[in-house]
Amino acid sequence: MLALKKILFPTDFSSNADRALAHAVRLANFDSGEVIVQHVVETYFEKHPHWTTLFDLHELQKFMDMYVETNVKPSVPGQNGKVRVRAVISKGNPAEEISAQAEREMVDLVVMGSAKGVISNQVVRMTNRPVLAVSSLRPYTHADDHQIKKILVATDFSEHSKKVVEYAFDLKAAFDATIYMLYVIENSRAIEFAVRQRHFTATMDKMREWATHQLTNLTPAEFIHDPKVIRLVEYGPAGDTIADVAFEVGADLTILGTHEYGTIHKHLLGTTTDKLLTKTATAVLTVRL
Repeated sequence: MLALKKILFPTDFSSNADRALAHAVRLANFDSGEVIVQHVVETYFEKHPHWTTLFDLHELQKFMDMYVETNVKPSVPGQNGKVRVRAVISKGNPAEEISAQAEREMVDLVVMGSAKGVISNQVVRMTNRPVLAVSSLRPYTHADDHQIKKILVATDFSEHSKKVVEYAFDLKAAFDATIYMLYVIENSRAIEFAVRQRHFTATMDKMREWATHQLTNLTPAEFIHDPKVIRLVEYGPAGDTIADVAFEVGADLTILGTHEYGTIHKHLLGTTTDKLLTKTATAVLTVRL
């Protein structure tokens, strides 16, 4: 069952980070949860001590308090008031400190802005917590603040992909959203399928049929005949294709699994996550498998 009791929102006080703020508050509001606002002070000042005269931790704490009062709390729905907000200041490497805070607090979700995807990618690698990266490429409108109407979930049919699909369907149920289940046929997968199944003619048609069947099997029983569940099988490079489909269907959220970054990295969705975060305008939610 989906739990969103504790959400970590790292911010550098930029407009890009603020794009993610509405998502963090909206999702915390779903479960009357807590938003932990984190700002990381990098170690730049230790290497360049002449800057310390311009930097005062007490002043930063006052700025954080003001930011929470003027930016975060006004985003909390007035009629509810059940979302709690807490501020944390950390010192060190941003990705490392964000990941450490996520694990220390055992948060249910990390929500962060993603300008170029660099820090977001690093956090996805380091933490076992789900990470929602909100792209700076998507034009912001206030209508985005409370809308998750279309969810795209990409699966590779790996052993643990059911976990990602279950997470996506929990969100679908929570927000009464339309869900698009997507499998992307990459060239290497088509060749592998042909060899394994001994289908050397009409390979693509047979693989598409197989993939559609797999998507049906992954669909929770109560949603099998739901008209707001749409199954798609597309062909092409995974990262590019997922981004294209997200754009075409107008997805508000794209969900996919990410694996440990080892020898498996190049084979499954690890590199796909990297590419997707840098090119899609859709918010991307990664779930560690």
